[in-house]
Parts: sequence; structure tokens; C-alpha cells
Amino acid sequence: MTAAGPFSAHQDLPGYLDALRNPARIPLLGAVGGRLGELRDLLGAGPAGELRGPAGGVLVLVPPGSAAAPVGAALAERVGGTFLAGALHEPAAGAAEVEHVVLAGLADELSLELVLETLAATAQLRRDGRGTAALGVLLGRSLDELSWLIAKGLGCGLREPPAHPQLCVAPWGGLEREDPPGARWVVGDEVRAEVVAPLLAERHGLVSFAVAGREHGLILRDTVVCGADVDPAGPAVPPAGAPGCAFSGQCFRAGVTSADVILAREIRADAVLANSCMSWRPGHGLVAADYQLTNAFQRGIAAAFIGAVHQMVPDVRLNRLAHRAAAAGATAGQLAVLLNQQVAGREVPHYLLLGLPWVAPVPAAGPVGFDRLVPLLAATSTAAEDGVLARLRQAGRAIEGLRDLPLAGFLPAAGLAGLDTQVVAVVGGLRQDRSGAGTAADGAPVERLLELVADAEFDVALDLYDFAQVSESPPSEVWEDLLETTAVPGSGRCPYCGGPTAAVTGRHPAHPRLEREVLACHRCGPVLDLPAGSPIRMITIDCPELWPRPGTVDLELTITAAAGAELRTAAVVVQVARAAAHGLIGPQPQRVRLRPGSAARLRVEVAVEEHAFAHHEHVVRGFVVAGGQVHCAARPVAVRPRA
Repeated sequence: MTAAGPFSAHQDLPGYLDALRNPARIPLLGAVGGRLGELRDLLGAGPAGELRGPAGGVLVLVPPGSAAAPVGAALAERVGGTFLAGALHEPAAGAAEVEHVVLAGLADELSLELVLETLAATAQLRRDGRGTAALGVLLGRSLDELSWLIAKGLGCGLREPPAHPQLCVAPWGGLEREDPPGARWVVGDEVRAEVVAPLLAERHGLVSFAVAGREHGLILRDTVVCGADVDPAGPAVPPAGAPGCAFSGQCFRAGVTSADVILAREIRADAVLANSCMSWRPGHGLVAADYQLTNAFQRGIAAAFIGAVHQMVPDVRLNRLAHRAAAAGATAGQLAVLLNQQVAGREVPHYLLLGLPWVAPVPAAGPVGFDRLVPLLAATSTAAEDGVLARLRQAGRAIEGLRDLPLAGFLPAAGLAGLDTQVVAVVGGLRQDRSGAGTAADGAPVERLLELVADAEFDVALDLYDFAQVSESPPSEVWEDLLETTAVPGSGRCPYCGGPTAAVTGRHPAHPRLEREVLACHRCGPVLDLPAGSPIRMITIDCPELWPRPGTVDLELTITAAAGAELRTAAVVVQVARAAAHGLIGPQPQRVRLRPGSAARLRVEVAVEEHAFAHHEHVVRGFVVAGGQVHCAARPVAVRPRA
């Protein structure tokens, strides 16, 4: 036996198993070369005897007839857990509460099907209330390799804390650079070999990637993180299933040679998350084992590796979730559970953990109960992302409103086809950005879409301005021909005369979503006409009841939007019914910035011309086009006859 601190090397299996059962030792099996010294060099200044066991119950599984059975049994004995040779199809005797499930086996013994079955059974333990079980897989091509992975896991908590606990590499951005505090973020054009390679050579607690990839490579801007465990120039005789670089010296990434790649096994991280297609391949994959990322990280210093088992779209928000959870004290097993629980109440088995599930990427922060991590599932989006998506939904609702205008008798909005094209482009860009291929993280395309929506609303306002120039009809007369109306006594009073009101409701017989509500005064007529459920609560018109002729009248339109309303601007028209014929001309439509929760005001002048008709009553109307919908207020006024 050779020893270095708590680590020891053993040439024979019985000696290794005896040491593995001893909670004060961390053994290795076989010819370890420099690995013993590499583990020793990672140690911190704490006493070598401070070996903490896992919190909670441990269940260790091996496939039936596995050569790893003695190792699994010794590991279970060491941590006071339960050992089971066979599939986890039924509750294990003696394991009432299971916090950690370990599936151990050699590479040719563990198939993807077996691993996924075990993952599903582990999730069932959680659903049955039998602990918060998290799965970790121990995989090696030999017992020697298996012992290396176990030793890294058992000794991870003894490592000297890294200067930078966390690092995230995401070529397509979309991450805050100080979330959580102390983390490093390398995003956008920074994801180049000259920047990333030196960082990966420094030790970090958790390193994550949100990139496109294959099972043997993570694709960065100008290079790849490669899983190769052979000479960069290529082996003399490439193994079966070797990728193209084994034959040509050229990486599958155009313009990158095998000598220019970043080798995964040389990344100095305690834990690695590869949010990338097929980055975790138990059993036989598409390429030779010597090139797979799974095996590369198994051979490096990483004590835990989390990767995706199949093709998927890497969502950069999951990297943020993992980093926040790690900073809160999550174990690697808990991280994998959180990543798979992307949909509340459901677990989708995208991600698997290679390593002991109780390994903590940020040991000083944990351990922590899983119940304290679950709320993070509801916060995988940043406030900025949430704001962008909320604004996109706002644009979509406004476009729907504009499209519905003709169904209520209004003139159709112009440019809807162009808006639909813009929506397709923006949604595609946002989805690519969240998965790792777009440039919409700052929300600029969404803001541009909202500008186009505002332009369409302004065009509607122009149509309403022209309509009021020539027509006496209020909007309610327009839509009452199409909507089924009912009227009941109103509970409110008229804002102008204080008299009693009626509440008129119009519902479209073919399109129930189209509904309007009118406050009608028995003296002043329909004074407020709003779409049902509109965030605009009130529109009032403040002006004299009697207008001089000739001259100008000062008028103030007040728009009150509900607190929390998503509306920001409105296109506003102030016009007198049949203005052109009556010589009462309001200004052109104007844009008004709305103030949700408080009143927005627009002051205008209405020209009373020399020939203005001294009719006994005129109706001045304020049209507010916002959220793709038409809102209207009205009040009666009179023009003073010439003396």
C-alpha cells in the first residue's frame, strides 16, 4: 500500500475493499501513477481525518452478476447504506428513507435503458415520500477506473476551496454576470480559446457549459472541448468508431485542428455541467469510448459530471438554475434532479450524474435540504428574461386585438401580415437565444415589435379621426349591429352631470371573446365605452360645457390604467362628432405615455371656427387605442350662438 494523506493505493482487490470500508481512508485500486499525488495536491489545510459521510440514507445498486458488486457492497457498508444487486423495481429492504441512490457498474454492464429505469425508480421513491432520493452513476471501464471516480467523490469535500467557485461558458449569452455573486460568466464573443482555455486551467467548484455539441465535443466560438483521451495527433491505429479527427488530425469543427482543441480531461473543476446534446452516454455511444465526454470527465479531476443523455435544446436558464442551487448548497445529485424537474410536478430524464450524488460543488454552502431548493424551479428565468417574455406576450395580445377590430365593426388595422412575420422572427430569435444560438437576450427585437404594434395602433387612430370628421355615430352604434346587447341599471353615476346610468353589455355571438361594456347616462348618452377586461379603467374629458364662437377651447383628456397594466403608450384622438361639417376641429392623433396605477393626461385645443354650427348639443369624443383595442369616452357640449 502507498499512502498520501487520507488517500491510499492498493494493488490487490481485498486490500482495496478493506480500505474502502474504512471511513478514514480513501483508496485507489491498481497502478495509479501520478493520481495519488494529484488528489493529495487538491487537499486543503484541514486535518486529513475530517471525512464527512453523506447526509441521509444511501442505496447502492449494481446490475445482476456485476464485477463491481464487491465494490458496491463495500461502499454501502462504509456509509451505513443498503446494498442491492439487481434493478430498483421495488422498495429496498431496510431503506425506508433514501437520500442518495448509487448505481455502480463497469462500462459494458450499464446500458442507457438500465440507467433510465433506475432514474425513473429513484424519482418514484421521491413521489412515494421515501426521502428525496437523487441518483449518481459510478461508471468505469475497469475496477481501477471505478475506484478513481469513487476516490474523487469521497475526497471532494477535503479539497482546497477554489478561488472562483463557479464558471459558466455560454457562447450565446443571456446570463447575468454576477448571479450568483462570485461566479464567472464567459458569454458571447468572449467564448474563444484564448479566453476560455486559461480559465478552464484554473480550479473552479462548478463549471457549466450551455452550448451546441455532440457526445465527443462541446462547440465553442472558435474551438471545441474534446473528449479525446489519445494523442492529439491521433493514434497510430484508430479504434472502431473513432471520429474523423483520428484519421485526419482535423476536428469536425471547420478550421480547428486536433492540436487546438481544449481537452475535457484537463479541465480543473470539482463538478462539470455540460448542457449540450448527448454529452452523457452510458454504455455504447456513437463514437469510440476513447473520445466520449463522459469518459473524459471520468478520467479528469472532476468528482461529478452532469450531462444530457440524448439530443436536446440547451436552455441557458438551466445553467443559471444549477449555479444558483450550487451556491445555495445543493449536491450534484440534487442539481440533476432540479434540472430534470423543469416542468413543475414532472420529471423529464434529460440529465444524468456521473459520480457520487452527495458531492457538493460548493461544499462551504451545504448540505441543504431539497425543500429549500425547490423554489428555485420557479425562478429559472431572470427578471430581464421575464420582462422580455411579458413584453412579447403584450405584443401578441395587442396584435390579436387589432385583428379582431373588424369583427366589432371597426375598420381593419393595416399591416397585420407584416406584424405576423415579425412575431415569427422574434419568437424564433428568443427561442434560439434561450437554447444557445440567438441574439435576442437584451429584448431589442421585442421592443422593435412593440414599436411596430404602436405604429399600427396609430394608423387605427388616424382612421378614427377621419371617421369622427364625417360621422355622428358613437362606437356603440357601430358594434351594436354585430354584438348582442343587454342593459341593466348602472350602479355608478355620470362623471359629468352626476345623473343615473345604465350598464350596457355587448357580446359577439360567434366570438365570445369580443365583449364591450358601456356606461350610459340617461342625460349625456354613452360616456364610457370599453372592451371588457381592458386594463384601462376610466377615460374622462374635462372642458367647458359651453364653447365660444369663434375661438379655441382647452380640453384635458384623462386616462387611468390599472395598476400593473402592461400598457405603456396609447394613440389618442380628440374629436367632435361630424367635426368637418360643424366647424369644430380637433388636433391630429397624438401618442400618450400611459402611467399604470395613476392618471395620464393629454391637453389639447379644439378650434371653434367662425361658421361653427351653434347646435343645441355636440358630442366631443376621446378615442384611446391601446393594447390593440379601441376605448372611447364622450360628453355633450354646446356652441354659444352669436350674440
